Amino acid sequence: MENLPKGTRTMLVRGFEIIGLVSFSYLLGAAFLQLHDSGWPAGLGWTLLALPCAYYLADLFTGFVHWVCDSFGCETTPIWGPMLVGPFRRHHRDPLEITRISLVENLGASAIAGSLALIALHPGEGSHGFLWHLWLLFLFFSFLSNLFHRWSHWPRSACPRWLTLLQKYQIILPHKAHLLHHGPPFRTNYCILSGWANPLTNRIPWARIEALVLRCGIPTNFD
Repeated sequence: MENLPKGTRTMLVRGFEIIGLVSFSYLLGAAFLQLHDSGWPAGLGWTLLALPCAYYLADLFTGFVHWVCDSFGCETTPIWGPMLVGPFRRHHRDPLEITRISLVENLGASAIAGSLALIALHPGEGSHGFLWHLWLLFLFFSFLSNLFHRWSHWPRSACPRWLTLLQKYQIILPHKAHLLHHGPPFRTNYCILSGWANPLTNRIPWARIEALVLRCGIPTNFD
């Protein structure tokens, strides 16, 4: 893909992202309907039980993905480079770019990843229970993470009241807490869904892990 003109590459990536958004919406909706086909009361109970667990795990997962995209690969790395690495690198150079791009570009890569995950692990007939609800909610919240990340960079004057309240009570990623990631040493507050998992990820010695990976022959690109 790197041999194609930049405009052609961009059109191809946007096309894949649109396909990803459509397929993820269909697959996730069908999976939830599959889980609840035996009756809503029981399914609703499992959903409510799995909800906070999935929300925390998705936040933790976004922190790990964020670190990987910040530290490994480049914008021309096949497939995941233009869809994941590139946007994160550009975001560090221009933190407000995420507020100017389209929602397709903002959510497309997450939708593609979510679609592949659902194709690999999709509830079948008769599936139910806590783990299936946890899995589907985890994918849904992981998909939403870059939207909440986008909102954390909106100027406060442009944020509606409901969004300000959600950020204030850290139901979604708070503006002030996330900005700490964009200052030295740039290795804190990686999580971009709610920030709930940041106290855990901030204790991980990311620099030491990168040094260990480098000794294994895998280059890092942290700057």
